[in-house]
Amino acid sequence: PTGSLSQFFPSNTVASPTFDVNVAGTYIFRLKIVDNFGIQSCADAERTVIVTSDDAIHVELLWHTPGDPDETDTDSGFGFSSGSDVDLHMLHPRAFGRYFDYAFDCYWGNPLPEWGLFGPNDNPRLDRDDTDGVGPENLNVAIGESGVRYQAGAHYWNDWGYGYSLATIRIYVYGLLRDEWSDVKIKGGDMWASHWIDWPSGAVTRIVEEGGVPRIMAQYPF
Repeated sequence: PTGSLSQFFPSNTVASPTFDVNVAGTYIFRLKIVDNFGIQSCADAERTVIVTSDDAIHVELLWHTPGDPDETDTDSGFGFSSGSDVDLHMLHPRAFGRYFDYAFDCYWGNPLPEWGLFGPNDNPRLDRDDTDGVGPENLNVAIGESGVRYQAGAHYWNDWGYGYSLATIRIYVYGLLRDEWSDVKIKGGDMWASHWIDWPSGAVTRIVEEGGVPRIMAQYPF
């Protein structure tokens, strides 16, 4: 699927490689067998794997940073990262639109908040946090809280000198893609408020300014 940079690990030349299907969508795997004489010994084998989420709400964030010469590397250390760091957020209405709310914003600093009825079912959870480029990051809600309008967004935490990024957010409801907003340009410190998600209707609406442009707040405080 678009946005997945997963590769076979350790490589596609070993007998039992692994592959991280980290983005929802359709994956096609093909196997070709060639003998010692370079002759293909049988027809290609092909299998299709469809990756979906059975949660009520699944939100994915991916991003591309043109200034990063190698977005697949993962080495980083103190005061350095090999890639840009963009973070996914989801607000409960009780956050009153304030990202980084200590209780009602689900993000890397609050990955398993307690919302709604006591217990995990109607709570969001941040399942992936990527700190060095491209993503994906994803948030999930098993059972949505009735009468709630969630707000999804992305914050450019640190560009680490790589410059602007082009962010994409996808919203799934019970495994069905409801909206994909691709290649929104954000700079270090920007907060992009992207979508409303109404429950239980499952309606997904883009958040826009006058003229239909994305709502981006520069140097958002946290």
